[in-house]
Amino acid sequence: MSGEARTIVVGFDGSPTAEDAVRFAAERAGTGGTLYVVYAYDLPPGMLGGPTYEHAVAEHKEHGRRVLEDVPAVEGVQVVTELLGGHPAASIATVAETRGADEIVVGSRGFSPLRGALGSTSHELLHRAGRPVTVIPPKD
Repeated sequence: MSGEARTIVVGFDGSPTAEDAVRFAAERAGTGGTLYVVYAYDLPPGMLGGPTYEHAVAEHKEHGRRVLEDVPAVEGVQVVTELLGGHPAASIATVAETRGADEIVVGSRGFSPLRGALGSTSHELLHRAGRPVTVIPPKD
């Protein structure tokens, strides 16, 4: 890895592997690099604009704000948090494209291979990101 500053998008859900992903990404970004730490939530099904829908969206947003407050502190890089409503893999890929990210880093929850094949965020990003994706495995 060269000493140049890089832009990296990190998917963050507050899990221990997501915290590890932030620390790993900070090292990869280098001094003066930028991390875009993204918490994305699926929008609830239902009638768009209805009171139940709006209440569910508000709850998702509040939960996301709390999760993003717990992003680990890292030194030497700029950290920008983004809270987005939408499918997590699609949202992370869109932020990476929009921000011109060099790489995406996400943590894995360690689901079985079958579960991963059925649509985990990290698995989906490997297929749609259009840039390198690093998946941080859970610690033993």
